[in-house]
Amino acid sequence: MSTNNENQPSRTNTPSPGSEALRVNEIDNENDFVPLSDSDDEENSSAINLQPTASEIELEKKEDAIEEAEAYDDYDGHFDNPTESATPVPVPILASEENATVAAEENNDSSNELAENNDFIAFSSSESEKDDNDDETAGKKEEVPEKNEKEKVDGSIMTDFPWIVNHDHSRQKEVADWLTLEIKDFVSYISPSKNEIESRNVTIRKIRESVKELWPDADLHVFGSYATDLYLPGSDIDCVINSKSGDKDNRNALYQLANHLSNAGLAIDVEVISKARVPIIKFIEPESKIHIDISFERTNGVDAAKLIRSWLDSTPGLRELVLIVKQFLHARKLNNVHTGGLGGFSIICLVFSFLHTHPRIITNEILAKDNLGVLLIDFFELYGKNFGYDDVAISMLGGNPHYLPKRSWKALHPIRNPFSLAIQDPGDGDNNISRGSFNIRDIKKAFAGTFDMLTNQCFELHEVSYEGRYGMSILGSVIKYRGKQRNFKDERKLVVNKAIAENEEFHNKRSRSEMEDSHDTTLVGSNSGGEPDKKKQKRKKGQNTKEEGRKRLSRKEKKEKRKAKHAKKKAVVDSDDGYVPQV
Repeated sequence: MSTNNENQPSRTNTPSPGSEALRVNEIDNENDFVPLSDSDDEENSSAINLQPTASEIELEKKEDAIEEAEAYDDYDGHFDNPTESATPVPVPILASEENATVAAEENNDSSNELAENNDFIAFSSSESEKDDNDDETAGKKEEVPEKNEKEKVDGSIMTDFPWIVNHDHSRQKEVADWLTLEIKDFVSYISPSKNEIESRNVTIRKIRESVKELWPDADLHVFGSYATDLYLPGSDIDCVINSKSGDKDNRNALYQLANHLSNAGLAIDVEVISKARVPIIKFIEPESKIHIDISFERTNGVDAAKLIRSWLDSTPGLRELVLIVKQFLHARKLNNVHTGGLGGFSIICLVFSFLHTHPRIITNEILAKDNLGVLLIDFFELYGKNFGYDDVAISMLGGNPHYLPKRSWKALHPIRNPFSLAIQDPGDGDNNISRGSFNIRDIKKAFAGTFDMLTNQCFELHEVSYEGRYGMSILGSVIKYRGKQRNFKDERKLVVNKAIAENEEFHNKRSRSEMEDSHDTTLVGSNSGGEPDKKKQKRKKGQNTKEEGRKRLSRKEKKEKRKAKHAKKKAVVDSDDGYVPQV
């Protein structure tokens, strides 16, 4: 195939003001389009116009803009992807060697499907529902639960399921109880330690001080998973800068802050995304290695964090199931809104709605915290097999989740793709918070396949002896955790999460300010020019004084009349003939 390299458009990099180290993600750069000929015939190639037309360029821009607009989670930022290790980690074993069942690999060249995530097969969203059933059947190849793989290395043990080390629950009579206890162990295993929380607190404090140094009228707030205690190990921190002037939501401010943080040594690998629907700065804080995303002049994420914390306080089991589902989707790369996955807030709404509409919880037949295993299986069954994505939406208005027919949600129309997830924003009835999750078919298939796998595992393990169960994990093949070695401690109560404390303080200050403004509005009247009318207030005050005086006089007169009536009755009783002459 002949190509003319001289006629090929050259790529141009957009330099950032004041610093060449900053990378700019220009989503709609025309120069990213490189036309190529598909024909080997030079005569046919010369007859074809290799340059895109103006309409094609405009269409491409619109599609890219829509994609980027859908990719941002208003409540949970762009991404929430933990940094993980690709290999098992050494974990010290305190259990006796006699009870341990050692399962060594046949050779190092053999492939581990669970480690490589090869058991999940992504499907095109255009495939028919028939393929859904085929995929659900194919998911049964994971039916046999995995042994906890162990191999001695330098006195330690290599294991794929470190959360079950020294926490074996395989002797539970009910397999569902075994799964419940393993869920609790995993959540405790990935919960933050004291050092992790302190490191994040210090990172946020340094960045906030630097922002205030640049813009004294601005403040930095944290939202997303860190402000709700629903973050996985290695997750990023989503921040927003709000100022009194409200003028920081522009391209110049983005580059100004990016350069300032970079020069202060607080940011490396800086990336400015200025042409997205919600412009942000992405960077890594060099000391803690934590990924930071900063947006500007928005409060919906901060408001959502407070709402989610209230849900966590009032809904037992919500935190545990949300963390399991988040890890499940992350392991299958289905948690990225940019590629059509489920965002953090959408996951929370799905679990919250599920728990508040579950018939056995509503009727107090079961307690959520004691039946997490059953509820996890029911969750996968509901959203993998039974939920009507074509016709049903989930409404979160008023904090009372319920199902809503899509046809009655006027703001949702016109519906471009009927088979989609629709969740009504609890703060805005016209907003669909899951509008960016266009890959819902793959998500549904993953849920359905996992339901089949879990139910089959539970039936099989019920028939296995206690000795045969030892070292097995039910949850391991579901979550596929490949994280770094951690201490088995949940130390959230030992140190204050400053993001949560500062978020509460922000809302308290705003509530007091709104109350003061409302109080001032009721006390101070306004004339036509908008200034206080003092004469009208004085007149009103005088009228109130006169009315109070009349009321006092009226009460005194009534009292005197009652006394006179009582005296007259007494005189009638005392007289001989019952007659008392009028004086």
